[in-house]
Amino acid sequence: MSNAWDRTAPTPSPYPPAAPTSGPAPAAVTHVLKRTRQVRDFLPTAVPESILTDILDVARWTGSGGNRQPWTFIIVTEPATRARMAEIATYTPHIGIAPVVICIATVPHGNPDNESYDEGRLSERIMIAATAHGLASAIGRVRREHQAEIGALLGVPEDQVLRSMVSIGYPTEAGRAPKVAPGTARKPLEDLVRRERYG
Repeated sequence: MSNAWDRTAPTPSPYPPAAPTSGPAPAAVTHVLKRTRQVRDFLPTAVPESILTDILDVARWTGSGGNRQPWTFIIVTEPATRARMAEIATYTPHIGIAPVVICIATVPHGNPDNESYDEGRLSERIMIAATAHGLASAIGRVRREHQAEIGALLGVPEDQVLRSMVSIGYPTEAGRAPKVAPGTARKPLEDLVRRERYG
């Protein structure tokens, strides 16, 4: 018997769906998840404070190992500061273009793998929330050799580290345009899923 993914035989969920009055339909939520992608071309248009607050509140609810919640969010909008950050953190020119950058300062706890994992969860949550509001976003990572300089620029305490930044803004026409032909950006589900065993 093949263990390949068979989309004609779905397994029913053992959990009841959320009540219709509790929020958007599941299809609306998964649509936003599927639309979330890295975009590096932004308009200079300011992001409304109410939207930014909602994105940050989503970030606040992100899970973390041991529920440490080890982060502080630094909101950077000053053009000169963003430009300098983009100079220091190589390969992150979008940081200098986007009107808002959410920088994540983290208290290390001795396990860099877990810390990076949690930061990835957090950064993706920020991107998803931005997408839900019609915004574009991109993650930038600060290399180890540049973390102290970025931290000093933003006044981060020496016992904390700044590795992740998420740029947010309204996309340009180029930013909205698909990078590849529709339907070709990801491998088919059949190529990625197996049941019970790999082979």
